[in-house]
Amino acid sequence: MAFTAEQAEKLILSAAQRGRMPHALLITGLPEAGTYSLALRLAHTLTGVEAVGIDKLLHPMCRVIKPGSKLRTITIQAVREVEPFLATRAEEGATKLILVCEADRLSEDSANAFLKTLEEPPPQTLIVLITSLPERLLPTIRSRCIRLDLMERASTGVHLTPIQQKFLPTVRSALTHMGSDVAALALRADFQTLLEQERQQITERINQALKEEAKAYAEGTDVRDWETRQKDATAALIETEYLGARGQMIELLQLCLGQAALIGSHAVDITPVAPELERVARQHSVPDLLARIRAVEELSRDLSFNVQEALVLDARFTQIIGSTPL
Repeated sequence: MAFTAEQAEKLILSAAQRGRMPHALLITGLPEAGTYSLALRLAHTLTGVEAVGIDKLLHPMCRVIKPGSKLRTITIQAVREVEPFLATRAEEGATKLILVCEADRLSEDSANAFLKTLEEPPPQTLIVLITSLPERLLPTIRSRCIRLDLMERASTGVHLTPIQQKFLPTVRSALTHMGSDVAALALRADFQTLLEQERQQITERINQALKEEAKAYAEGTDVRDWETRQKDATAALIETEYLGARGQMIELLQLCLGQAALIGSHAVDITPVAPELERVARQHSVPDLLARIRAVEELSRDLSFNVQEALVLDARFTQIIGSTPL
């Protein structure tokens, strides 16, 4: 079940008042859902610190771990740096707070090192992991955290990511012809083309970052050996960003159909992400739209398994946009 940031905060504070504060929280969702603002409010409640952003969060009882370097990974060095803090004793009634931003970017070594902290959590310490891609975390890390999935409030408006902005014109065209299998196949083709372009851009950017970072190891280090050891980590970063982009494109489909269903149900305060949604709501019944939303959910589920992507896209896009919803 997903919560608003406000609902999640009440749950956490209620647990704290009953003396049942967990030692680790996994807060998932896009920043627009309030993941970081929730973390800042927790920091204020636990330590009294006032901060307008994570980078401004400075307090003796707080530590922030976040991606660094050209590859934007959380290195094992960053994890090691908080170990002295973990070893310190908090004052009576106080709580130490560690925030791990973009936790999905923990490298393999840093994830394993951090797992040891979660397995033997120090007293009077709350560890908060924040990510929009929880599936990229080690299952053993996820299992040791209380998970809170945040949803974006409808009243806050819609904030499209760059890949969603690129995909939106194609979606708008497909919505205009919803019910057509030809439109469904065209959307699927554009979906794959845009994703392939995105993967290429991600690969080029990360490989360039790797080359730049390798310069720091040029003196006294075998750079070729270092690059070889970074190969798996680099491939994992590329895959993480690719899957993130794919997930955001699928979320855009769900958003559009969800808004159309809400408009068709005469919900108030809906600001359509595309003007075509008003027409979609008039031409398609709410049950039909809900069936198409289920098809989007099935697409997301299917892609989470090791399946042939092209076959899944063909079948599900016909249900999402074409003539045969579930």
